[in-house]
Parts: sequence; C-alpha cells; structure tokens
Amino acid sequence: MGAPAGPTLDDMSKLALLAFAVLLPTLTGGAILAAVRGYRRLSGLRRNRPQPAEPIDRIEARLRRLRAELETTENQPGGTAKRHHILALRGAYLDTLCGACQRFGVSPPAGGDQARQSEIYRAEAALREHGLDVREAAVR
Repeated sequence: MGAPAGPTLDDMSKLALLAFAVLLPTLTGGAILAAVRGYRRLSGLRRNRPQPAEPIDRIEARLRRLRAELETTENQPGGTAKRHHILALRGAYLDTLCGACQRFGVSPPAGGDQARQSEIYRAEAALREHGLDVREAAVR
C-alpha cells in the first residue's frame, strides 16, 4: 500500500531544525543586545557614584583667584570683549561661590547670575564666619 498519510517524526525534526535555523540569528542578536545593555547599566552605576568632596583649600584658592581676576578685569581700561570677559568671570565666580555656600549650609546669593553685589557680599561674609575667606589677604 503506500506511504502513511500524516507527517512523520522525520518531517517534524526537519521542521524543528528549520525553525531553529531561522530563529538562531534573532536569538543571537537578542543575546548581544542584552549583554550590551547590561554592560552599559553596570558602567553607568560606576559613573553615578558620588565624587569625593573637593578640599576646602582648593575651593578657597579658586574663589580667591576668580575674585582677583574679576576685580583686575573690571579695573582695566576698555578692551576687546571686556564686557563678555567680565560676565564670564562673574558667572564662574558665582557658580563657585554658590557651591561653597551649599557645602557650608549658607544660603547662596539670591538672583543667580544677576545677583546684586550686596547679596554677594552677604554670602561672602557668611562664608567668612564659617572660616572660608574669599578675599585675598592684604599685602603688607
């Protein structure tokens, strides 16, 4: 009589091998993506560790340097892009001053980049009370 009417086990194994061959690149790509994402997640955890606090003497030295450079630039006669240089120095000084205020628990100058001079003096005086003097010592 003839061949059996339904699929045989040999046909099923060929079909399984075909499905595996078709799905193998997709499974491999998924495994590679999972490995890359896992690596990025682990490396991101290492980057998000809090940085050690900057030493106070470095903060003080940077504030003094920026303040002295700002005063020198303000007192020079006009020059090329003097206004922009002053604004950049003032912004850097205010950023560093606000960081120092945060470190010592002092309220920073109100107004952000547009802080009034009186607010800056108030913040400097509060930092001075905590032992951080941003003005250079007078040369005798």
